Amino acid sequence: MSGWGKIIAVLVVGSLSAIAARADTVLYYSGQFDLPIPADPDNTKGSMDPATIHVPDHFILADLDITVNVTHSKAFDLQLYLSSPAGTAVVLNMYQFTNYIEGADYSGTTFDDEAAISIRDALPPFEGSYRPLESLAAFDGEDAYGPWTLSIYDAYYGDTGHFGSFTLAITTPEPATVALLALGLALTSLMPPRGRKGREKL
Repeated sequence: MSGWGKIIAVLVVGSLSAIAARADTVLYYSGQFDLPIPADPDNTKGSMDPATIHVPDHFILADLDITVNVTHSKAFDLQLYLSSPAGTAVVLNMYQFTNYIEGADYSGTTFDDEAAISIRDALPPFEGSYRPLESLAAFDGEDAYGPWTLSIYDAYYGDTGHFGSFTLAITTPEPATVALLALGLALTSLMPPRGRKGREKL
């Protein structure tokens, strides 16, 4: 039966590895806001009051995407930043004022490092998924717990807008993944030594 034992162990370990590869969990945290851009009603240029979502759980971040909804007649005017509880800041989008681009709004716009199109190659209105100006991988490995802040700066005069919402999609390795991998190693150790063939004589 030793030969069968080896075959079974190999098959189980392969199965566990496949399960572990799909065991990551994506957690969603959303906030609804109604913030004027800019915050000062007497100006058409300036900063929005920060929008903050508090993540109540401690876990290590493996990947992060962010979806935003912004109403603004000139999306070209806006600079968007996301800051983590650890103080890491990433520029989601910021235009260089070398030319002028018409177009309004971020409508369910997702910033995702794995998106096919970079935000710098897109035109407003922004809908769908785009790679941010700076990589969200800067947050990888941080504890997700605490305040995540989205900041918007209206860098050009003449138009105003409102910030509606943002959602964080945070991927974290499932604790069960570690347990499955450990079990796979344990099963591997049960395999008989190489070179041992047939049934032992009594």
